[in-house]
Order: sequence, then structure tokens, then C-alpha cells
Amino acid sequence: MRLIALFSLSLALLAGPLHAQTLLKDVEDLLPGMDSSPHNWAAVSETHFVFEANNLLQTQYLFASDGTEAGTIGLGAYQVDTDIIRLGNKVYFGGCNIFLSPDSCGSLYVSDGTVAGTGFFFDLVPGGISLGITDIVAGDSLFFFAGHTPTEGVELWRSNGTAAGTYRVADIAPGPEDGYRGELTVINDIAFFAGYTPDHGIEPWYSDGSPANGTFMIEDLNDGTPSSHPADFTASGGYIYFGALGTNSGFEVRRTDSTGRPTDLIGNFGTTASSRPRDFVDSDGTLYYVSDGVGTAGFELYVYQHTGDPVAIDFPTGDIFPRALMPFGDGKVVFNAELDHGRELWISDGTLAGTQMIIDLYPGPKDGVFGTGLPGESFYVWNDSLVYFAGADSVHAEDEFVYELFVTDGTAAGTQLVSDMVPGPEGANPGDFFEFGGRLYFAATDLAVGREPFYLGLPSTTAITPPALSFTQLPYPNPVAAGSAVRIGLSLQRSSAIQAQLYDVQGREVQTRRQHLPAGAHLLEIPLAQHLRGLYYLRIQDENGQHVDQLIRVE
Repeated sequence: MRLIALFSLSLALLAGPLHAQTLLKDVEDLLPGMDSSPHNWAAVSETHFVFEANNLLQTQYLFASDGTEAGTIGLGAYQVDTDIIRLGNKVYFGGCNIFLSPDSCGSLYVSDGTVAGTGFFFDLVPGGISLGITDIVAGDSLFFFAGHTPTEGVELWRSNGTAAGTYRVADIAPGPEDGYRGELTVINDIAFFAGYTPDHGIEPWYSDGSPANGTFMIEDLNDGTPSSHPADFTASGGYIYFGALGTNSGFEVRRTDSTGRPTDLIGNFGTTASSRPRDFVDSDGTLYYVSDGVGTAGFELYVYQHTGDPVAIDFPTGDIFPRALMPFGDGKVVFNAELDHGRELWISDGTLAGTQMIIDLYPGPKDGVFGTGLPGESFYVWNDSLVYFAGADSVHAEDEFVYELFVTDGTAAGTQLVSDMVPGPEGANPGDFFEFGGRLYFAATDLAVGREPFYLGLPSTTAITPPALSFTQLPYPNPVAAGSAVRIGLSLQRSSAIQAQLYDVQGREVQTRRQHLPAGAHLLEIPLAQHLRGLYYLRIQDENGQHVDQLIRVE
């Protein structure tokens, strides 16, 4: 129907440096509305990137793109089991070619973004069966990954992008027991991770990837066979910070350096109770993290300048339970938190006075952001100055777990809707963000094509100006009784000629109303006396072509 075409062309609320989203390609086109669910993006060169998506009819699961519809192609039936990482002008991943034998699974694959240049790279067990590859992370000239074999369990491997330079760095736990236990972080081609030995349990380990004596336990923090369970290795201020359990301390902040020297205990509160630090992030040399410290009843934001004790941002009115910390330039962070207003976006400069909610996007106690979302998945920081995020404001997205694309510059005035892709209270649920070539790519659900890859042109300036035209009240009543009128609240930043157009389900224009309105808030009334029962599409547009769209049901 033409109405569906109108939906897919819907461009919402353009203002300042913002641009409307564009469909990259309907990757899963077997049936209208089927999802390809793009994710796991990685640049392969300056002109091409790859990503995971589904095309069941063509049995394609790995795609490459140059940013055009025609240049978005399937690379083959590769089942991707890990992140896709870039080293040089190639990408690598653990996975399987489902058209080959089972021996092809649990192996490393490589791609240069072409069909001919995508294929098998390395087999952990030549002639045998590998049990899987996980936790692949790239450095500058090496990448590390966890490889699972029947005889050696899960251990740490490394590669320089050649078969000869790909090998297991050490059999940390001899025999089939797993020596690698997660938390892989690569900093300047050095791997920090949690490793296990029968004599020391799970402790922090270090590897420079060399075959002789380059892999060792940093310290037995929890003496003997008990484990310290190190987590969240993060570089800040010339140190490597992480959380771990000690013999005479709880689960607290520890630090080492790029040589893997024995650790320092940071913020020793003189107790074996655990503050359980997590979500470490560096912002211009300042370390931020979340912790349940002494004197606080719940998780709070902590700041550390690498000397003395960490400082808690402790609100006297309650705990804010921060999540998804992201650096935001000038030593600041943005994150989501809750304090009397549901879970919303916050900002902090490392002081109590400078830590505040940016905006109560969804007024009242409901959440304005996806509380369990992660950086890159539900939030994306561009140029240390703008945050694109999945948000709900009770107008353009109002149901539980329903979101549209918003942007903020860290101020309430600079927070606005980028696109109302699904008109009304439902949402497109944008996520899995990826920046490439001056664009922000993401997955979103469109009424016509399903969950597919879209992109947004990134701004040339970080300034955010208020939208010229926006809803203040959704159409009501909706559904509306035949023979009555529907009302809609609008806000104009400047005086403008306004045009309201009503389309039926065939896409035919059945009513047009025009009037000139001054800047400010307005309540428009659109009579529907001559219209039959059914579904209608309402578009309200100003003289600059900016518009907002809604569905109206006449009963």
C-alpha cells in the first residue's frame, strides 16, 4: 500500500546539525517486515565495513558495505560466534561456514570486505575439531582470543594476522581444564585477563603474546587456591585498574601498570566488606567507576585522580545507581541513573555540584532511557560532545521498552528527538550504533521493512538548536468517533505557515488544512465529519518542510 511507502519515507524533527535517518538496505527482503537485525559492525578499510545480519533466502549472515544500497553485499553463509575485529585492512572473527564440514566450525575466519577475500584463516586443531573461539580483542599489531580445544581446554591465543604468527601463548591450566577465565582486555598489544591454575584459583594475568615467558600471573591476590576474580581491566593515568578480591580485603579497586607489576590496593576502607567496583572508564586521565562504598546505602559514582583515596559523589537525598558510564570530553562522563525520576541520562564533571540529571525525558517515575543498555548498544558518544541514545519521552515513545532516537549535548535545552521513525507511542528501538565515514549506522525497526540497517549523517557542528516544529500533545481522542474532531498540540519555535494533511490507507490525500501560526504553543482541531471509519495518516508540516506524523483511527 502507498501508506507503507509514506511510513518508510517519514522524516521527523530535523533541527540544527541533525539529519534524518536513511535506510541502508532492506537486507532481509524475503517478506515485508522481516528482520535482518544488523549488529557487530567493524571497519575493514577507510571505504568499507562489515556487519552481521540475516538473509534467510540467500543464506547470507555476513555482509559488507561501502555505504550504498548497491554496495551492500552478502559475503557468505558465515556463522559469526565472536566480535568482528579489525587488524590492518582485514577483519577477523571466530565462527563457522555452515556449508562446509563441521571441522570448519570453531575456527578463525578473515575478510577484506569482498566475497573472494572472505574465508577460512586458521584451525586451532588441524584435522580435528575445535570447540570454539570467544573473546577476540584487537590491539595495535596483534589480536588475542580465547580458543577451546579438546585436549587443552580454553586458553589464550594470539595472532599477528598470519597463520605462522597465530598460536597459543601458554597452557595456563595444564590438560583439558580451562586456564582462560574471561575479562580479556588488550592495551598497547598487552593482554590482561583472568586466568586459572589449580594452585592459585582465578587471578589477574598478563601476556605480551611472546612464546617464551611473556605470559604470567600478576599476583596471587587471594592467597592460595581461593580466587580473586579480577574484572574490568581499564587503562587510566598510566595505570591499569580493575576490581578484585583480596586476602585481607573485600572486592576492591586494584591497579598495576603496563609491565604487570604487583598491584596496589586503592581505596582501602579497612574492612573485608566489599565495595564491588564496576563500570570503570577513563575520561581524559580521570578514572570514574561505580561502587557500593562505605557510608553509602547503594551504588554511587566514584572519581579517582590516581593519588590518595577515590572520591564518592554521594547524594544526601539518595543513591543514584549509575550505569553505562561513557567519557564525554573535558574529563566529564555521561551515564544513566535514577533518583526520583526513573532512569534518565546524567552528566558529571567529577564533583557533587557538577553531577546532575541532564533532563527528565520521560516526566515522572518512568524511565526515559533503556536502563540495562550498554555503550554502543543503546548509547553512542560522538566527538566527546553529543550522545545519541534510545529514549522515551511519553509522546513519541511511551510503552515499556519502546524507544526512539534522541540526541543530547549534555544540557536539557540541547536534548531533542532526532527521528520519530514509528509515529505515535510505539518506537523503532534504535541500537547497535557504529560510526563510519561521517555517518552513524544503527539497527532500527521500521513499519515497512522490519529491523534493518539505517544511517544518520553526523553533524558538522556540536551545536544543538531546538526543533522548529514538535508535538506537545498526541492526537486526541484517538481513536476518534466519526463525525467529531481530533485535536493535536504543537509547539513552534518561530512563526510559520502550517499545513495539515490527512491520507487514507491507500495513500490518497483526503483533507488539507492550512493556516499561519505565530511562535508558541497551539492546539489544532481537525474535523473528521466527512470521513468514513478506518485508519488515517496525519502529517503536519511547516513552511520549511519539517514535519511530524501520526496515525488516526476513526471509529
